[in-house]
Amino acid sequence: MMKRGFAALLGGGAMLAFAQPTLAQQAPQTPELAPGEIVVTAQKRAERLQDVPLAVTAIAGEALATRGITDTKSLTQISPTLSYQQGNNPSNSSFRIRGIGTAVFGQGTESSVSTVLDGVVMARQAQGFSDLADIERIEVLRGPQGTLFGKNATGGVINIVTARPSKTLTGKMNASIAEKGEYHLNGTVSGPLSDKLGVRVSGFYNKDDGYIYNVTLRRKTNGYESFGLRGKVELDLGRLNLLATIDYSKNNAFCCQSVLIRSDNASLTTLVAPVVPGPNNVQVGSNGDTTSRTSQQTYSLEAKYDLDFATITSVTAWQHYSFDNTVDVDGINTAVPIYTGANAVAQYDVNGGPFTLGGFTQELRMSNSGKQKLNYTIGGFFSDTTLDREFTRRFVNCTASGLTLGATCPSANLAGFSGHHRAHLRQSQIAGFAQFDYNIVDGLKALGGLRWQHETISVWGKQDTTPAFAGDTILQSGYPLTEGYTAASDDVLTGKMGLQYEFNRRAQVYASYTRGYKGQSLGTEFTQTFNNNPVVQPETVNAFEVGFKGSTADRKISIAVALFLAKYKNLQVQANRSDPSTNTFTFVTTNAGASETKGVEVEMTLRPFDGLSVALSGSYVKTRFDADGIGCPLQNQAAFATVATGSAAPVNTCFRYKTGSSFVSSAAQNIVGGILPNTPTWRVGVNPRYEHPLAGKIAYADVNVAYQSGVNFALEQDPLQWQPEYTTVDATIGLRAEEKGLSFSLFVKNLTDQRYYTAMGTPGLFTTQTVTPTNRMGFLPKGAFRYFGATVGYKF
Repeated sequence: MMKRGFAALLGGGAMLAFAQPTLAQQAPQTPELAPGEIVVTAQKRAERLQDVPLAVTAIAGEALATRGITDTKSLTQISPTLSYQQGNNPSNSSFRIRGIGTAVFGQGTESSVSTVLDGVVMARQAQGFSDLADIERIEVLRGPQGTLFGKNATGGVINIVTARPSKTLTGKMNASIAEKGEYHLNGTVSGPLSDKLGVRVSGFYNKDDGYIYNVTLRRKTNGYESFGLRGKVELDLGRLNLLATIDYSKNNAFCCQSVLIRSDNASLTTLVAPVVPGPNNVQVGSNGDTTSRTSQQTYSLEAKYDLDFATITSVTAWQHYSFDNTVDVDGINTAVPIYTGANAVAQYDVNGGPFTLGGFTQELRMSNSGKQKLNYTIGGFFSDTTLDREFTRRFVNCTASGLTLGATCPSANLAGFSGHHRAHLRQSQIAGFAQFDYNIVDGLKALGGLRWQHETISVWGKQDTTPAFAGDTILQSGYPLTEGYTAASDDVLTGKMGLQYEFNRRAQVYASYTRGYKGQSLGTEFTQTFNNNPVVQPETVNAFEVGFKGSTADRKISIAVALFLAKYKNLQVQANRSDPSTNTFTFVTTNAGASETKGVEVEMTLRPFDGLSVALSGSYVKTRFDADGIGCPLQNQAAFATVATGSAAPVNTCFRYKTGSSFVSSAAQNIVGGILPNTPTWRVGVNPRYEHPLAGKIAYADVNVAYQSGVNFALEQDPLQWQPEYTTVDATIGLRAEEKGLSFSLFVKNLTDQRYYTAMGTPGLFTTQTVTPTNRMGFLPKGAFRYFGATVGYKF
């Protein structure tokens, strides 16, 4: 009742405000811009990027297009501490900012990096890995942003703003083709239907044939096909402005299979032939595809009402997201079960399932223009999300012995094991927030903000008591059959405070303290004990940031520097408690202890003469965390230390608890001073761009050089999951229309053909604690290959 009343209050307040008589329209509060400056809404009002006391990277849609950035995963090219880690599907992939992200399989856990599309917060991180089309700008807000953006932004925010209807008839179309079967097509038409009503329609179609070759199926894999449509209708009635948006997208992917980069097991090497395991391997040999199918629908209504002294904004949205996937776990040609010897399965091709999400959000806020002595944003927020999760797993053992490796297993010696589960999650939140800045004396401002929120979360789940496939045995080794319901709630007050000093329009310094929070989590996955579903505690952070932003009077040099220190408590992480030798794959979301990330970020642009700009970026990030009960690297598990139950466990050493003569725990470690995964200590980017008028168009050349130091992909600190440092080079040359007409460009990605991985892991087949724990898989992204392409566009 309280939640429904709060939502009604938000909606009623919006209706009351918008029901006022229409008066003369005020001049828009658009900041005056110098050449090269950009307006952002990082504080939910239109401001120059130079004026915002936050670490923000912003890039306009035109720059995204000319650099060939077509999806959110490629945004790592533009932000100094944004990184991306690939899973075998979108639901277990993750963004990290300054080392903070959420790499978990469970759908009950939100991301620490929030994705916001046109003011609508995406409920789960899988929704954030999307294609980009008809973009006005993208902002990457680094560090906790919970005061204005809510409880799933302890790492930062990726804020995507798409283009609004135009005042005149305009249109554009772009098409690109590249090696390895890559195609992109997008187009937009926009214009007025009357002096008050405008419409914008855009769409895209993307296709990639894949770039990893499957020797069994004799075709490429790790490709996808996606398309999307977006329609916007804007009604401008003077003081009242209404913007309705419908956004739909769909992606069908044969993705994402890793390649075998190390095999120390002769049997495994024989079974994957003719694939040759090793660091140069770009082939797989599975008989089935790893697939993911997603669809996203978002319906939103943004209403703004001008009160002269302030603007009231309401954003009402409904989102629906569906996902389904399957993974060929064994990665070999086992369409018919074969003999694999000991410690392996004859077939493991069924491992996946769908989840569907529905969510309603309502935000109502009031902000003044940002030009007064006291500037403020106050508002309320309500969300209600439901998620249904299912999963099916099956493998087949061959009980025969003495057969030739790879021989067909006799039907009498087949033993199938399968299971299925269902879970239902509901999560809701009500919140009130306020943020302000107050001009104490000329140039000196006090900054502050508070957010109160109440959250509830509940999960019901059940493992079926009958096998998923007729004739199988129920899969319960390591997966107890349970049914149960768990609910939890929490109240929290968070906020920020700081000081900002503006020397003049071109230079400012700021210092801030932020208290951030990410909500509780409950298990929703196949291996969860639903009758004892432990609540993963909220993730909290105390973050400090000092920054400087400035430019010379002629804007030949502009620079932004941020120093940061963030201390996290109960960081939500995933503990890998799998045992490949028994084909038990268990991942548990839990809380780490103390975690910390600190460092410095620098972004600079040099404009030595007309036409030439050189964007420079760099970052140094040092992370550490403490966590109990994290899984051990597989190669360390056979030499575990034995610890009596109740005794203190050793630090950074694999151990098992033992009572009497029986072990009562699996192998684990208590990590102290660990390094957070996929977080390079050093990153450097250099992006020179030259433009010059030519034959009525603008000729340009753009080069992007990106270096990052080595990273470890494993929370378990596995030294065999280490990616060495590497550098990539992308380049584009082209002719673009300044206003209307044809554009053309040629580009090359990864000019030096630098191989690198965006994830690593341990394969299950023939990977045991005692025989060959060193087998490893790695995910090769498309960007780890050199390929050429061309783009043609037209604007009117």
